[in-house]
Amino acid sequence: MVGGMSAAGLYVHFPFCRTKCPYCHFASGPGDGARIGLWRSGLEIELDGATPRRQAIDTLYVGGGTPSLMEPDMILELAARIRRLPGADLREFTLEVNPGRIDRLRLAAWKEAGVSRLSLGVQSFEDRLLRVLGRDHTASEALAFYDACRGAGFEDIGIDLMIGLPGEGRQRPAEILDNVRRLGPDHVSVYILEETAGLPIASALDADPPDEDAVAAAYEDIGRGLKELGYEHYEISNYARPGRRCLHNLKYWRSEPFIGVGPSACSRISGERWCNREDLEGWARALRAGEDPRAEVVRLDPVRLASEALIFGLRLREGVRTSDLRTRIGVDVRELFDQTIAELAAEGWLETEGDRLAIPEERWLLSNQVFSKFA
Repeated sequence: MVGGMSAAGLYVHFPFCRTKCPYCHFASGPGDGARIGLWRSGLEIELDGATPRRQAIDTLYVGGGTPSLMEPDMILELAARIRRLPGADLREFTLEVNPGRIDRLRLAAWKEAGVSRLSLGVQSFEDRLLRVLGRDHTASEALAFYDACRGAGFEDIGIDLMIGLPGEGRQRPAEILDNVRRLGPDHVSVYILEETAGLPIASALDADPPDEDAVAAAYEDIGRGLKELGYEHYEISNYARPGRRCLHNLKYWRSEPFIGVGPSACSRISGERWCNREDLEGWARALRAGEDPRAEVVRLDPVRLASEALIFGLRLREGVRTSDLRTRIGVDVRELFDQTIAELAAEGWLETEGDRLAIPEERWLLSNQVFSKFA
């Protein structure tokens, strides 16, 4: 491993959904018993192959897809299997959840499995917009599901929301803030719908495109309101109550090691980044044959390491400390990008204080203009 010996985060990809949302570009699709069985057997082989790395693991994130569809025995088996990995000592265990029908058996299984954090894909509190997004829950079901999770004893619950939707009204910030106030989640993610080329929702956006100025105003209004409610705006799209940042996602932004298992899952360790094959059958077939399930492997040279560290790290409010990056990835980013950093600072795009680099919050919505300078 390059630089420091940070513990890795483990991501498990569950590639199955009841229906495919029209805005989703992740590798997911319907799953019957045979396909789910294929995934389980492949995952067992891949986890066995991960153990020789002897990599310490302190966060687990199970995403998808819709991993809350897993039967209770599956989540219990998966959690027990991962805890048996050498070096696994979990500080955080996140499960992505679709907030639909309340299933007390699943809630109990998640608690028994040791899930410490739920990430609920609420997306909107307006039924009309949920239909546009192809979600299979209503706003009232999402509210009731959240309450059931609290009632089941989950103390760390995040909600995901989307703005910039087709037909979105200017009242959305107030509606979102009213519901956040009512629920009191520990973490709130607010994503702007983008990168939709080739996806089914693109036609809806073409027919009823959101006003860019209105979307920017909504982002700012929501951010201002969440701060007033006691949330820290710690990353461009993410807010948290004190002590409730997502530890797993921080590993991506801080250039710490992460391991992904399952079809399409990506990893970065020891200056190397790779992604698994996306198709379930090809991934599982390779594992059963003792072949490499990876589709793409990139060896990160010093320039690429520094570039990615800055692009991800500058998403955070605190930005990056160049001394920390030198320890973590073994590269001096100032030495490689000194002129670019100086130019961005002179133009007000970067704040520099000692060895700290950060994008001013008022420029977060235009942060791609900074990232492009390091790409």
